[in-house]
Amino acid sequence: MPQHQTLLTVSELNWFEFLVFFGMLAASALIGIYFGCIKSAQDTVKEYMLGGKRMPLFPIAMSMIASFISGITLLGIPSETYLFGTQLYMICWAIIISIIILNVFYLPILYHLGSTSIYEYLERRFNSTARCIGSLLYSLSLVLYIPVVIYVPALAFNQVTGMPLHILAPIICTVCIFYTTLGGLKAVVWSDALQSFFTLASLLAVLFLGVSNVGGFKRILEISEQGERIEFFNFDPDPFKRNTFWTVMVGSLVNWITFVTFYPGAYQRYISLPTYKQAKLVSYVMALGIFVIKTITTVIGLIIYTKYHDCDPVATKVVSKVGQILPHFVLDVSRNYPGLTGLFLSGVVSTALSTMSTSLNAVAGTMFEDFIKPLLPWKASDKQSSFIMKCLVIITGLICTGMVFVVANMGTIMQGAIVGSLTGLGVAIWVSMGAQLAIARGDISFPGKVTSIDNCPPNMTLPEGLNSTRFGNPGYGTIVNIAESVPYPYRISYLYIGLIGLSVALIVGTIVSLLTGPQNIAELDPALIIPQLRWLIPHYKDKSTELNDLDKYTAVATEESQKEEGKQTDD
Repeated sequence: MPQHQTLLTVSELNWFEFLVFFGMLAASALIGIYFGCIKSAQDTVKEYMLGGKRMPLFPIAMSMIASFISGITLLGIPSETYLFGTQLYMICWAIIISIIILNVFYLPILYHLGSTSIYEYLERRFNSTARCIGSLLYSLSLVLYIPVVIYVPALAFNQVTGMPLHILAPIICTVCIFYTTLGGLKAVVWSDALQSFFTLASLLAVLFLGVSNVGGFKRILEISEQGERIEFFNFDPDPFKRNTFWTVMVGSLVNWITFVTFYPGAYQRYISLPTYKQAKLVSYVMALGIFVIKTITTVIGLIIYTKYHDCDPVATKVVSKVGQILPHFVLDVSRNYPGLTGLFLSGVVSTALSTMSTSLNAVAGTMFEDFIKPLLPWKASDKQSSFIMKCLVIITGLICTGMVFVVANMGTIMQGAIVGSLTGLGVAIWVSMGAQLAIARGDISFPGKVTSIDNCPPNMTLPEGLNSTRFGNPGYGTIVNIAESVPYPYRISYLYIGLIGLSVALIVGTIVSLLTGPQNIAELDPALIIPQLRWLIPHYKDKSTELNDLDKYTAVATEESQKEEGKQTDD
C-alpha cells in the first residue's frame, strides 16, 4: 500500500456501502416504531421492561450474545491478538465456567425474585440502603462504560471513512435512544437479533477473505508460531504480568460471573422468558455464541499478524493506534469487494447499538424502581411509570452521548473498557485509576511481542527517526515495562482488579458482620439463599413447598396474561 493513504473519504464509498450501513440503522429504528406504535403500545411496566414475560427464546438468546459482544470485542480482541498473542482466548473457558456457576447456584434465585430490578434482592436480603448503593454504583458504571462502547465503532468508522467523531457518535446514539425509548424491551431484543446477524456476517466475511488473502490456515499457523503469537498455557503465577493463564482464567472468571449473573440487562432477559427451563437454556446458547464470536475474532487477529508481521502498520504510522488495525486490514483486503466495507461498518456499529440499547433499557428500569418510584408522592399508574422510564432512557442516553467525547483519548481498547467497567468498589477505583494515570504518564507500558518493518514496500515512506526495523519483545509471555516509582498495587494485571474489589468487599463485610452481631438464620427467606445451602435454615422443609411451586405459579401467571392479551386483541 503506497505511503500513508489508508482512509476512504465519504465520497469514495459507493452507494452500496451506504445502503448496507444506513439500511441497518433504518431497520433498527423501524423495529422501534413497530413495537412502540403499531404492534402495541408499551404503556405498562411489565410490557416495557419485560415484554409481558412472554418473550420467545431465540431473540432473547441473540440479544444476550449481541449485548456481551461489543465493539470492544470486535476491535479489541484482534488488536490484542496481533500485539500480545492468543493468551486472552482462554477467557472462553472462564465464560463457560461462569455459566455453569450461574445455573447451579444463582439462576434459581434470580428467576424467582419477581422484581423488575435485580437490586431488590439486596433489600430483601439486607436492607434498602444496600439496594440503593448497589443500584447507584451500577448506574454510574454504565455512564462510564456506554461512552467507551460507542467510541470504539466511531473510531473504526473514522478510520475507514474519515467522518468526524462529533458527527458520527450523535448519529449512532440518536438511533439507539429512539428505538429503545419507543419500543422498550421488545424493540431492543429484536433489534439486537437483527444486529447480531450483521455482526456475524461481517466477521465471517472478514475471516474468509482474510484466510484467502494470506495464503490459508497452514500459513497462518506457521507465521503465528514463528512470531510466538500462539500461547494458551503460560502458567507464570506473577500477578503483575498482563496476560497469563492465571490472570485470564481467575480474573476473567470473577468478572464474567458478575456479568452473566448480576448485570441487570442479563437478569432482565432471564425473567422475560416464560419458564425457568428456558432461562437456563438461553444462558447456554449465549455462552456458545460468545465462544464462537471470540474464536473468530482471535483467528482474525492471527490473520492480521500473518498479513503484517514484516511491515507493522503501527510502527510505520499507517495507523495511529493498534485499535485501528482491523479497520485498516479490512480496507486493505476488501477494496475489490463492493459492500464489504459497509457490512464491516454495520457489524461494528451493531455491537455498539446492542450494548447501548440493552444498558439504557435496564438502567431506566433500575433507576425507576430503586430511586424514583419510592420517592413519588403518589402511586404512579402503569402509563405514568412507562412514561417516566422513557424519559430516563432519553436523559441517560444524552449524558452518555456527551461522555463519548471524554473518552476519546483513552488508552488501549481492551484495558480501558475492562478497567472502566469495574468501578464498583473504592479499592478497585483506586487501583484502576492509579494504573491508568501511570500508563498515561508512560510509567507503565506494554510493548507487545515482536513486530517488524523489514519487508515493507520500497515505495512506502517510513516515519523519520526510526532507529530499528524490529520492535517489541521476543519470547512468550507479556512483557510489562514498569518504572521503579510506580507503587505495587498499580502494577497488578488489569484482569485482577475485579477480584481485588470482590476480596476487599468480602473481607470487610465479614469483619463488620462479626462485629455487629450475626444475623438470625431463622429469619432468612430460603428463596434468597442458594439451593445447596437452604437446608441450613430452620424450618426450611415447611417452606420448601412454596419454593417448589414457583415454576408452576410462573407458568399459570404467564398463561393468564396471554389469555388477557388475547381478549384485549379481540376487543
